[in-house]
Amino acid sequence: MDHPNTQVDRIGPGADEFRFDSVMPAQFYPPRRRSPSFEPIVRLMGAILIDAVRCFQNNFGAHLTSAQNEFREARFWIFDKKADGPFSFESVCNALQIDARGLRDSLVRWKSERQAGAKPRINSPLAGQHRRPNGSFQIKQEF
Repeated sequence: MDHPNTQVDRIGPGADEFRFDSVMPAQFYPPRRRSPSFEPIVRLMGAILIDAVRCFQNNFGAHLTSAQNEFREARFWIFDKKADGPFSFESVCNALQIDARGLRDSLVRWKSERQAGAKPRINSPLAGQHRRPNGSFQIKQEF
């Protein structure tokens, strides 16, 4: 075995047959790129990013003052290019291996479409179905 902490105890005459067939977990699983203590931070960063994008999209064009404030905070955090803290948009995207510029461009495109009057894309259970005059749904099947 190549791993320095792996030891094979030979038991009996047939032990040599199976010596190279065993696989240790260190050989099977890829090495961790980050320490295990870093994982909770990455999960927190993901939650922060998801929350910011949701606040940006859900509160765009809102009428309530509190919702407008959430939109402004999310917009500022996402589009602030001067921030350099550990939880800045750029840092979070880098830690999550997400293209920050691409995400910003997608949000700008989404905002432009919404301002132009495009209907929001909603993934609902009724997508692809059409309402009949009697109120029931007809499922549109495309093959």
